[in-house]
Amino acid sequence: MRTKLLTILIFIAVALPAATQELWTSASFKTSFGSHWGAGAEVEYRTHNKLSSSERVTFGVNGEYKHQYFKIDAGYKYMIGQTLEETTRKGNFIPPYWIGRHRAYASVTGKLKLGRFGLSLRERYQFTHRLGKWVPKYASDQTTAKDDEWIAPKDKHMLRSRIECDYNIRKSKFTPFASVELYDNLSEAFAVEKIRYTIGSEYKISRHNRVELFYRFIQGVEDGTGNVNVIGVGYTFKL
Repeated sequence: MRTKLLTILIFIAVALPAATQELWTSASFKTSFGSHWGAGAEVEYRTHNKLSSSERVTFGVNGEYKHQYFKIDAGYKYMIGQTLEETTRKGNFIPPYWIGRHRAYASVTGKLKLGRFGLSLRERYQFTHRLGKWVPKYASDQTTAKDDEWIAPKDKHMLRSRIECDYNIRKSKFTPFASVELYDNLSEAFAVEKIRYTIGSEYKISRHNRVELFYRFIQGVEDGTGNVNVIGVGYTFKL
């Protein structure tokens, strides 16, 4: 069964357009305190630029309260991300650089069971603070050094709305799911920045170990943001 999962992942990765391909990986730990409370930690690694470079490394912690019909959770993440090379308006060249971000979020998720189908609606407020940094800058020949460029700190407030459906297959370790998620920029009158369409499946290896495979299409709505195809694989250890 694990061989079939790996075969499916490789097939999808090869079939996607190479120009928009990205790989997202994660590993997480979850534990429960009684029947309602839980906590966890996660590390994540993402690539971009046709899988040729690292895009982001993330470390996060979270806590949650679960009820039969809803869940409340909150968490913090520290992200160190790489920005690709760019040309300024004056024609100067800035090579790739890494910059840190702090992110905090809080969510409320409503759940409903319809037979073997599960439906959920999640509303998440997300605040991200990008740190400031001086980065090298060169003339258009990319060799003549100029004064460093100041990347100013920046705050971003987002509302992420996601609707998801999963299906509990009888006597199967697979739980397929599909979701649609909208990113609304609260600082710009709820302007939709992007939409995520995801299909995938969770596979329960054992009582404590699970893996998740998914394909995600990210539709860029803002000017200058293109569409992206993503393959994702995640591992979760539940205590």
